[in-house]
Amino acid sequence: MREDIPEWLGKPPRRGTAEWDRWLAQWRRYAKEALRDEAADDPDYDFGLLTPEERWRVSLRQEILRRIAEGRAGSPAPLDVRRRIPDIAHAAVVAWQVGRSTRHPPDDERYLEAEAWVTDRSSPRRRRIAHAVRYGFLAGLGGEPCSPLWNAPDYVSAYEAAWESGIDLAIENDPRG
Repeated sequence: MREDIPEWLGKPPRRGTAEWDRWLAQWRRYAKEALRDEAADDPDYDFGLLTPEERWRVSLRQEILRRIAEGRAGSPAPLDVRRRIPDIAHAAVVAWQVGRSTRHPPDDERYLEAEAWVTDRSSPRRRRIAHAVRYGFLAGLGGEPCSPLWNAPDYVSAYEAAWESGIDLAIENDPRG
């Protein structure tokens, strides 16, 4: 949770209570007007109450879910041609590869182009996130319980998002109905 909640607002009460609803309404009004925080209306970002690192992990999760779906749908790879790219853009290409691999063999030209792009822009953190996306999806597809190998927050977020996509696909294609 953010550290910059004003003293006059006080600490947030327990969620789900009437006090919480009143406090949240005051917070959202303050966050929109004084902080100009666009996340104040977004429940995915806990109405602007997340720290920057927590927001980054939510963005990573959403990007992975979106790009796996785009890869499965046959959309073009989201290759970013800028010199410097964010880690989320790298994870997006890996997620696209994972989604595409469910529909097309991994040796087609588009996949190989994306693989070269990913390899050229790799770093230790990006390799860790890519591992989470690939193995999280496979674990979900196999119906295994969600159990990330590392406890790094970025790894866990990526693994859980990919696992969710994998388990959804497994359920969708389960012949037992």
